[in-house]
Amino acid sequence: MSELTVQIAAIVREASKLMTDKSLKDRIEQKGNNSNYVTEADKAVQNFLAERLPDLVPESEMLGEEGEHRQLHAENIWVVDPIDGTSNFIRDIGFSGISVGLVRNGEPYAGVIYNPYRDEVYRAETGKGAFLNEQPIRVSDRDFSHSHLCSAMCLYDKRYAEACFNVIRRVYLQSDDLRRMGTACLELAMLAAGRVELYFEMRLFPWDAAAAFPIIREAGGIAECLYYEGF
Repeated sequence: MSELTVQIAAIVREASKLMTDKSLKDRIEQKGNNSNYVTEADKAVQNFLAERLPDLVPESEMLGEEGEHRQLHAENIWVVDPIDGTSNFIRDIGFSGISVGLVRNGEPYAGVIYNPYRDEVYRAETGKGAFLNEQPIRVSDRDFSHSHLCSAMCLYDKRYAEACFNVIRRVYLQSDDLRRMGTACLELAMLAAGRVELYFEMRLFPWDAAAAFPIIREAGGIAECLYYEGF
């Protein structure tokens, strides 16, 4: 069992209490375009994690979704999405998560994803297995025709929507069904737990997937990012 991810999970649970503060949730700003929001709760959670996580790994740095994005050079980098699914959070849909990944020497090494609405902690450290609330998890063994695909349509740059629709349509016609839930980290975590089988999204950011990659891989799944010029 990974003592590191147990410690991360305890910090994340504590940070999640800030999500219940209505005075923080209702202070909303737009960033980038009409579909991209940030609340004071996002900022408060990230600030809390920025204070607490570096104590677990000396001389580590942090990349968070909110605030400045600068190039980091530390051996250990925390990659944090304080509230993934902010739009869901604002609308009280009840499906948002906190995602904390630890990247070591440029590779996703450990991850914790927390769904506070169901009190579910997904966690993994490379070489030590993947867990959901202390129970080992494995990816699904359903065949392609019985698979569920989670996906999205490149919300922050809709120029790529048609390309996304084309991929989704091809997979949907050959698989069982499609889910679009609005929270990448939790959708990827559910893939690790065998609740869904496939995930595709164009233009994910590091904080969307850094925590999920080690969890999926330790659960026996395949998680890869492909990079193309122009994206």
